[in-house]
Amino acid sequence: MSFLKSLSLIKAGAIIILFSSCQATKNFTALDLDQRTINSIDSICLLQLNNEHYPGLAIAVAEKGNRVWSKGYGFSDLENKRPVDAKDDLFRIGSISKTVTACALARLKERKIVSLDVPISNYYHECPSDKDSITLRQLGGHLAGIRHYNGLEFLSNIHYTTIKDAMEVFIHDSLLFEPGTKYSYSTYGWTLISEVMQDASGTPFTEIIRDEVSRPLKLADLKPDFSDSIHFQRVQFYEFQNDHHSISPQVDLSNKWAGGGYLCSAEDLVKFGYAVSDPGYLKAATLEEFTTPQALSDGKLTDYGIGFRVNKVENEPLWYGHSGGSVGGTSMLLIYPVEDIIIVTLVNLSGAKMDDLAMKIADIVRASNGKQKR
Repeated sequence: MSFLKSLSLIKAGAIIILFSSCQATKNFTALDLDQRTINSIDSICLLQLNNEHYPGLAIAVAEKGNRVWSKGYGFSDLENKRPVDAKDDLFRIGSISKTVTACALARLKERKIVSLDVPISNYYHECPSDKDSITLRQLGGHLAGIRHYNGLEFLSNIHYTTIKDAMEVFIHDSLLFEPGTKYSYSTYGWTLISEVMQDASGTPFTEIIRDEVSRPLKLADLKPDFSDSIHFQRVQFYEFQNDHHSISPQVDLSNKWAGGGYLCSAEDLVKFGYAVSDPGYLKAATLEEFTTPQALSDGKLTDYGIGFRVNKVENEPLWYGHSGGSVGGTSMLLIYPVEDIIIVTLVNLSGAKMDDLAMKIADIVRASNGKQKR
């Protein structure tokens, strides 16, 4: 019996009832960490904040029993000295957007709206001929040969009204390799996934995320980062160069909603991780499929499933999740399925050096629960 299936049986009826109506983020209560644990978390967070020049840092921890603890450090806005609010401040989550998109894709797959293993040209009929046999599974595992950013594309401030328009940047470029033969990380591959999802479902991509993730999980803070919006409580985004913080350049993320274009608060993101980690929102078999590392055509395993990076110990996942890097944001989501511990760290700084901060926080929390570090 597989690890995740065994886990789902252990958690049994109570968890199934809890998630059957997709109410994973309702009725969360405070996680009462002991003061020694809080002091340990404070110590490493403040050290990291000062040593690595973070403007601000938001962290959140979720544990079994729908319990959440969060805290903000530093400033969401240096100029106005506004402290970080881990509950309400929205940070750029970068490539954790891929995990969000993967969950929406998983739900479409469960309802048989899409198949992971048929050519994407079955759904995306304008697909160039050299890419018409690529599958969603290959795209989701970075095995399709779609390129990543070139030059200054990461800093694009061009607004695209449609995903097809955004894909013109890369869709006609040659594949890097024969699909399935190599691993090459590609955010643009997820832009292509988003086009396939909306073509298959007949629903615009951002509405798919709303209907399949934000609304069922009551995640009010999970939003696409529209550059002209004044309605979101976004943090200010920063760069640090020459011993000085400056506001990040203006960017427009409409070219990569699916792979790097979403905002979220630390608390809502950790609640998202909690919902993902237990059967109910996704079926246990689906979760296992998306968090199982894919193999290349020569049999060599990657460390990536579909929208999830996976760290395995003795053939079982110690954690799965994703990191994120965006203009003015650095992020991490870690899900420890055995211990039911989820960790989120969000920083409003480009290229922030994290020094495994989320893992260090996880070790502190796991040690407080009597779990041996691994």
